[in-house]
Amino acid sequence: MCWRAKRLDPDKSSDMSKLSILEDDRPLITALLCVCLLTPVCGFGPTANARTLSLRQDQKQTSSKSQSPANEEFKFEKVDFELLEQVKLLDRRFEREGLVLEDEATVAYLNRVGKSLLPRGLKLENVSWNFRALRDPQPNAFALPNGSIYVSTGLLALMDNESQLAAVLAHETTHVLRRHTYLQNRSNRKKFLTMNIIAAVGAYAPGGVAGAVITIATAVAPFIVIATMFGYSRDLEREADLKGIDMMLAAEYPPEEMVNVMRLLNKDIEGENIRFFYNDHPALNERIKYLSSYLGARADVVTPQMELNREKSAYFRKMEPVMRHDIQLSINGGRFRSAVFLADRLVEFHSDSENLFWLGEAYRMLGPRSDQLAEKELTNSAKKDAAKKREKRTVEEEDRELLATPAGQENWRLHEQKAEELYLQATTRENPVAVTHRGLGMLYEKLGRSNESVTEYEKYLELVPAAIDRERIQKHIEALRRTP
Repeated sequence: MCWRAKRLDPDKSSDMSKLSILEDDRPLITALLCVCLLTPVCGFGPTANARTLSLRQDQKQTSSKSQSPANEEFKFEKVDFELLEQVKLLDRRFEREGLVLEDEATVAYLNRVGKSLLPRGLKLENVSWNFRALRDPQPNAFALPNGSIYVSTGLLALMDNESQLAAVLAHETTHVLRRHTYLQNRSNRKKFLTMNIIAAVGAYAPGGVAGAVITIATAVAPFIVIATMFGYSRDLEREADLKGIDMMLAAEYPPEEMVNVMRLLNKDIEGENIRFFYNDHPALNERIKYLSSYLGARADVVTPQMELNREKSAYFRKMEPVMRHDIQLSINGGRFRSAVFLADRLVEFHSDSENLFWLGEAYRMLGPRSDQLAEKELTNSAKKDAAKKREKRTVEEEDRELLATPAGQENWRLHEQKAEELYLQATTRENPVAVTHRGLGMLYEKLGRSNESVTEYEKYLELVPAAIDRERIQKHIEALRRTP
């Protein structure tokens, strides 16, 4: 399941074995993601007590073959081996494209949490576990059937604690353990022998709403869009949710965080959740309901709020560098409301100079846009219209259009004041980061405060003489000095 809280909200393809590597591997990447991607989500430091251990023992005593965490009856067929080879190529392509976050501490942390969920001594044919982070600001996670589990920086930045991370990893790991990708691929091969793929794609007409993966897929091969729209069946997603909770209990993570992470992903910060997109997936509210009911039978497992607060602090300390990285990715991708939301969480956790700088950057880039989308902007039709507009205009063009309105002017006035306030706070903190002066320079330049802008730019270059953007900033200074 894909843990997207935006484009892949709940509301395959022609023969996968015929896929081949073209000059550009993007069609392959898209196709495989479409088989493996999930949908909006469900949703941890461990807390052990006698009742948890007792429950764990009871579960082991009552377990049967049908309750095994792995699909031990699965037998590989030719089509499965073909998919497996393509998946291995996909892993290598992610690395080659620089999509994998190469941070040793983060990789070690993800692998520690992920492997703590795995049943001891269990070995699966053609599975090698590897938990990794993808440099992508959109909240998402997916599992490849070879044991590669990917969590986006956007999702890592959104979550509150390790238990929520464990919930995501437990769900994704279940897809691998139960061989869901292979089963879904076999099912789709049969379905699409008789389906009019072109007509189905035409009826959907994504127009950029579904994100880069679907946009590329539609341009290359329409059947890929169908694969992504169908994704895993409801039954397989439900199994991943419920088995994921069982895995959390066995690893002594509070299972209620599965529900809490779903609620986090239900936030539609950027107005991207298209209700009908994953027609074959249970809606988040439905999943929250059946998970809560499932947890009701396990009400004796309770995590004190104090313990969760300690866990949240520990999680934020580990994820702080990743969260900052994702704020930059969000700004680069025009996801300014997400950048504000994520940076504000960091400042609340730790109001040091760097976090204040990032919140200032987020507000400066938010500019004339509203902090939150209005209710009318969250309808399906409004979201699709907004996505089409984003395809046709740059951020600068959007700024100019909004600044021509009274609401846009008021938003910009409030946000530039907030940005300046945050930048100035950042300069007063211990070990202030030099980039704050660059941010102030850019803000003052946009406000027409040329002298102040030059002063801040010069402070930045003085503090970072080897700055990678030195030449660009120097040109700004020269242009501002020529301004009458």
